[in-house]
Amino acid sequence: MFLKKIFGVIDLRKAAAFAAVLILSTAAAIPVVKSEKADANAEKTVYFTFDDGPSEVTEEVLEVLSKEGIKATFFVIGPSGEKTDERIERIFEEGHSIGLHTMSHDYEKIYSSAENFMGDLLYEMDWIYSVTGKECEIFRFPGGSNNSAVEEWLVEEVKERTKNLGLRFYDWNADGRDSLGEILSAEEIAENVLSSEAVGKGDVIVLMHDSAARVTSPKALEILIEEFRRLGYGFGKLE
Repeated sequence: MFLKKIFGVIDLRKAAAFAAVLILSTAAAIPVVKSEKADANAEKTVYFTFDDGPSEVTEEVLEVLSKEGIKATFFVIGPSGEKTDERIERIFEEGHSIGLHTMSHDYEKIYSSAENFMGDLLYEMDWIYSVTGKECEIFRFPGGSNNSAVEEWLVEEVKERTKNLGLRFYDWNADGRDSLGEILSAEEIAENVLSSEAVGKGDVIVLMHDSAARVTSPKALEILIEEFRRLGYGFGKLE
């Protein structure tokens, strides 16, 4: 297990004020390991990813995934509420991937130095290990690896350090745009994803959000599963 290294006081979920400055990222050029597909004959795969959980919405998302027989990926952040560990355990036990998204998700803190970012990330890694007994091998930069809240040199430094630890990062190439303030309807989220240039051209990594305010995410997921199946996609999780 990685040693815990804490830089400053963790102020959970502080980054909401920075959401409007993000530049949308494209999927990282890193190989993905596909899980068993819903359709073994599908040539293209969609990977549903949920950032910023777990939350009250997590349980509804998991119900949809269970009903449809699909595995997904959850890029989680630090504890919020007494059921956090319980939700992490359920995600793990139901066979989904768990990825790191930093413990604090505090842009001002984690993007102030590579040391702060790594300390926060490894602190989260220890926490996830304590809950699941398995070390995470994947992570996602808050805001993606290409965002206007951080200087490029710092992101490159973090990439090098995480690579040396055997961690792989993933961005996305289809965005539900459900994190920019207003609560979008399920239909709007689905339309944002399906209108992405990546859809129909190859594998798709979908960005959605799992937080208490994102109450339309489960319904949007249902719509997207139906549409991606119609388009001939299989489903997988990032590993």
